[in-house]
Order: sequence, then C-alpha cells, then structure tokens
Amino acid sequence: MERYICEEFNDLVQKVNAICVEDDKTQTLRFDSVGDAQLSSFIPFIKQHAYKKGVKKLSVKVSDAQAIYFLQHGFKVEASILAYYGLQDAIFLVYFLEEDQVQLNDKQHHILDKALAKQATNCEFLSQDEIVITAKTDTTENPIEKEQSIVFSGRMEVDDNGDVMLFNATVDDEIVATAEAQYNQEDNAVEFSKFMTDPAVDIPVVIGALMNYMQFHYKERGCETAFTIVSANSLLINSVCAENQFDFGGTLKNELLIDGKLSHLNTWFKRL
Repeated sequence: MERYICEEFNDLVQKVNAICVEDDKTQTLRFDSVGDAQLSSFIPFIKQHAYKKGVKKLSVKVSDAQAIYFLQHGFKVEASILAYYGLQDAIFLVYFLEEDQVQLNDKQHHILDKALAKQATNCEFLSQDEIVITAKTDTTENPIEKEQSIVFSGRMEVDDNGDVMLFNATVDDEIVATAEAQYNQEDNAVEFSKFMTDPAVDIPVVIGALMNYMQFHYKERGCETAFTIVSANSLLINSVCAENQFDFGGTLKNELLIDGKLSHLNTWFKRL
C-alpha cells in the first residue's frame, strides 16, 4: 500500500492526477477528481492537510465504488448524478471540519418544492426564426456586459478548464444570453454553467432554449450526461432546470457566499 505521509500537498495532487480547487471565500477544499490515488492513504492525508490549512469543508466527487472508502472516514453524501461514470453514479461527499454548517432555510425549501412541481409542465421555446443559438470555443470575451445582465453562476471553477465552449442566444441580431459548457470526454459528461441574460428578455424561455440546444449539441458528440449546479436561492434558475426535465441530485451546503453569508447550491442532471 502506497503511503503519502511525507508528500507535499500540491506535489501529491499532481502525482496522482487529481483535480482540486481551494476556495478561500467559503473555506472549502474541493476535489472534482481524485485521479488514481490510493484512497486508503489519500483520504487521511487530505483530511490532515485540511485541518492544517484551517479549511471548514472538504468536498469530493467520486464514483459510488470509491465513495465507500470516504464513508468509512466520516464523509457524508450530499448529492449524486446517476450513471455519470458509465454504469456508476457520481457521488458528492462532504466532510465538515467544523460543525457550524448552515442548513437549508424555509425559503430554500420552498424554492425547491416549487421548482420540482414544474417538472410536470412542458416548457415552450421560441421558434428557430426568433432565437438563434451559436457556439464558439473562445470564452475569454463574453458579449454581454456583466454589470448590465442577470448572472446565474455555481461553483468556483478549477484551473483546468478542459473542453469549454461558450453558447450565445441571439434575438433580432442581438445577443441576449450566454452560457458555458465544460465537456469531460473521459466521463462523457458535460456541465452547464455561467448563465448570463439580458434582464429585458423572457429569461426562462431563453435559458431553456440554450439548455435545449446544448443538450443536442453534446448528445451528437457522444455525451451521455448533462448537469448543472446552481444557487439554491433562485427560484427562476431551479425552475428552468426542472422544466427542462433535469432531475434533482441534491444540495451542496456552504458552497456559496452571498452578502458575506454562506449559502447552498442545488445539483441537477439529465441523461441525454
């Protein structure tokens, strides 16, 4: 069994091909992949590192087979995406180093209940003549001014952006909304994020059209699963996910800082 006792944290992350990000604002250390780490040694190592760094939350996304090892070390399941790794689910697990985590409030419970009720409805899109979706690989310049738009963002990004595309929604020759998609070819999964819209448009319709187009785009590329992680405080974006027949995967606690207070994110996924 390989041991990591004397390893430096950053060197070990690179050595085992793990993907992680440290969010100083929420005091969270997050692993989007544990690579090919020997988990029996890796888990105690990252817990020890988290305690030394003063991190309040340790979060990982792993397969259900790997999740067993984390559960044995006190981690708890927060959310899941079915059949993310082929036949295996993706499990979001958390270990709180301090027991002061914020629970969902009544408003967030109400938002989720109302959003889930919308899964029974059929969403309507503008016709192709009224809205045009285009994609580009250059994501450095977003055509919509952030100060003049409504933004629906999720988790802090990792440094390795991989295969990322920007999708634009155009009405009457004017770009009115954008969204990003990050495609993980190894897992055949794509994450939708960074939704930005002009406040003057019908936001649910335009974001729904973007989601619909992106789903077909990545399905044609062989992608099997689409998912998105959005604020638990927004009825609008959670409702759009539900109306587009995304399934609720669970809530990630203390993942977002709003007005200096910790809040939560909801996960939504769909088999393509």
